[in-house]
Amino acid sequence: MYDFKSEINKIEDVVQIKIDVPFAVKYVCLYLIEVNGNKVLIDAGLNMGNWKRKFFSALHDIELSINNINYCIISHIHIDHIGLLRTLKHKNPEMKIIMNDITHKILEWETNEKNIDEMKKEAKKVAALMVKYGFTEKEAQKVVQFFTFWPRYIQYQKPDMIVNDGDTILDNLDVIWTPGHSFGHICIFDRKKRYLFAGDHILSRITPHIGNFVISPALRNKYETYNFDNILDHYLKSLDRIDKLEPKIIFPAHQEIIYNPHQRILEIKKHHENRLQEISSVISNNPLTPFEISKIHFGNNLDEINSYMAMSEVLGHLLYLDYQNKVNKVEKNGKILFFT
Repeated sequence: MYDFKSEINKIEDVVQIKIDVPFAVKYVCLYLIEVNGNKVLIDAGLNMGNWKRKFFSALHDIELSINNINYCIISHIHIDHIGLLRTLKHKNPEMKIIMNDITHKILEWETNEKNIDEMKKEAKKVAALMVKYGFTEKEAQKVVQFFTFWPRYIQYQKPDMIVNDGDTILDNLDVIWTPGHSFGHICIFDRKKRYLFAGDHILSRITPHIGNFVISPALRNKYETYNFDNILDHYLKSLDRIDKLEPKIIFPAHQEIIYNPHQRILEIKKHHENRLQEISSVISNNPLTPFEISKIHFGNNLDEINSYMAMSEVLGHLLYLDYQNKVNKVEKNGKILFFT
């Protein structure tokens, strides 16, 4: 069993509980803050190995009980942010769980066994597109397995409060819908202290994965005006929204605290600008599938799931260019090729 290591830090009046994970991001960070006499936990960590024991041990070290925590706000649905939610609620039934409406609907859909056939159907649609974009049938089947398997690691927990973009929690914490890394992703902005709790939206050293995922038909219908293809556009606009708030400090869910928010946002935008230019250059008079382009950028030694992540990242940039009429597409032998 992987032996997780924990670390507790105090940044101004924010307590960071930092526990490592065997993933590329290295750490998952939860934050404890006090707002109008209430103790608020940002995110619910990972339910794997002894991660749970490390978290409760960290609470003990700061002389805090789970029963002292009044609220837990979830940034998004990924397993390292929502893993202990049911455990926390079981140990403290009085704690209020706060979740974005979109995240709640995704959680309901993905954790209800009655929806497994619908999930497979939607995953197969994504896989069929991936074949057109360059995957083999075998690689596409792995994608279906991935999207129908990983929700098993998540347990449903009904939230006590549903929030939407623009809502305010405890008279001071503003909810900012920041789609891109996850459809329902939210950041929490403490407007008095100008702290931003950014989840995976803004990280200190890497850029979060931007890509397409399996979405329920009901959610697609509800958000029919939302462009589910041009994810990068949503992400970049979300960055601009955050920048206009002029946060003093960004507390991300992974990596280091960000003390120069504006500079870091500019760096991330520059990264995507460079990636767009690189892709445009690669396909100049050279039609390629998104998968072929992804191998140029990320190598060809990735497993099926990381190959999918790499291709969906490239595809996000291609579709962004496509909506700006900066690329052309042609279908040849059942594959879609992009070129400039």
